[in-house]
Amino acid sequence: MNKDLSVYLGVSKGKPLNWNPKQEKNPHLITVGGSGSGKTETLKAIMLELKKSKVSSLILDFHNDFKIFADNLVQIDKATLHPLEVQINEKPLDVCYKVSKMIANVFVLGDVQEAIIREAIKVFYIKSGIKDLKKENDGTIELMPFSYFRDIIFDTPIQNQGVPKLLAKISVLFDVDLFMNADGTSISLDTIIKNLSVIELLKFPTDEVKALVADLLLKKLINFLYIKGKSEDYWLYVVIDEAHRMMYPGSPVELLLRESRKYGVGIILASQRPTDFSETILANAGTIIAFQESLDKDAVFLSKQLRIPKVNFQKLKTSGLGYCLFSSKDEAEKVQITSVKDRKEYQEIAKNFDEEERSDYFNKELKRIKKEKDRYNNLEESNKKQEIKIKELEKEISLINGTLERKEYLINKHDIETKSQQKEIIRLSHENGKLTEKLELRDEKIEKLEKKLKK
Repeated sequence: MNKDLSVYLGVSKGKPLNWNPKQEKNPHLITVGGSGSGKTETLKAIMLELKKSKVSSLILDFHNDFKIFADNLVQIDKATLHPLEVQINEKPLDVCYKVSKMIANVFVLGDVQEAIIREAIKVFYIKSGIKDLKKENDGTIELMPFSYFRDIIFDTPIQNQGVPKLLAKISVLFDVDLFMNADGTSISLDTIIKNLSVIELLKFPTDEVKALVADLLLKKLINFLYIKGKSEDYWLYVVIDEAHRMMYPGSPVELLLRESRKYGVGIILASQRPTDFSETILANAGTIIAFQESLDKDAVFLSKQLRIPKVNFQKLKTSGLGYCLFSSKDEAEKVQITSVKDRKEYQEIAKNFDEEERSDYFNKELKRIKKEKDRYNNLEESNKKQEIKIKELEKEISLINGTLERKEYLINKHDIETKSQQKEIIRLSHENGKLTEKLELRDEKIEKLEKKLKK
């Protein structure tokens, strides 16, 4: 990311107002405002400026509001994503707790239901052949397809009172091809993080599924950052509208807000209500942009954070008119955000936008990955056939070896018997020689006696 990055926001007191992330205590920006206040349009304007500055960005798009800015349009519903994937250096047991927490928060499950999910994930890992759930994945873990997880959940004893309600709440998970076709994860972050990438989430059936997909992708990003290592320069922005869907204790978003800065990543979040964010999160944001809030509770909350009377937020009626507080300054500034449509580059971008062209890279990557996967599967199948042939040959060799061993035994036995017979023949021959000598002596004696008798 350009160290001198300066994002034009709009006009304050008749002068241009820019956001300079490097000048703030961190690169994170949070914007809040009610429906129609200009919050989403502000995000679009910022996206346009980041695109102009050639800053890599990853946008989780719940309503297809941002695809026009995409260099890489990620139609993620065409891919596969294994919710229980254990990435390199992750421990299966850690993933078990993280994913069960995600599912519990997204679907508003109780503690017992979360425990059922957690235990089912453990069973899934064990049935996948993982012997030690506390051992980091060194690249050797291979999981069963996610569809088997459904079977494990369905096989949970129905006597457990939490099971029927749990199945009713999470059954939509098992209707999503992104998950159910996953025998692995076809999405690599190298494929997703390319210039300005927009991940389309609109096509998924429910808000819960959209939020879970987003959570899982951010979990992948966090692990990717851990492996990539720390960075002094900001090289990526993650942008999330409707961030309230993903804010809960220990969520990937919360973790990114705390740790992503040291990995060179900035976070831009937007939500309708400021109370969707904790006071700690708002207090630690490098920049806050706040628009009209009609609810007294929300106006009071903003008043405390930006040190402005609550009535100021309630009186904001013009779309895009709000207050901006930079951590590098003591006071918030009133600003009229310049609409994205009033920025000269927008018309050219809108005119040249071609959805098929912008999604071409991702779709080609999916085809390439599928081709490699098919090739791998073919090799696996070929290897299995070779293994069968090898086993058959080994069996034949074993039979031949057995026959040879039997023949060798008989030959050795015959040799032993032959040697024994030869010894016997030699013995008998020796005895026969002695007998012959005795007979010859006897004949000599007889001959001598006969001679005496004749005399």
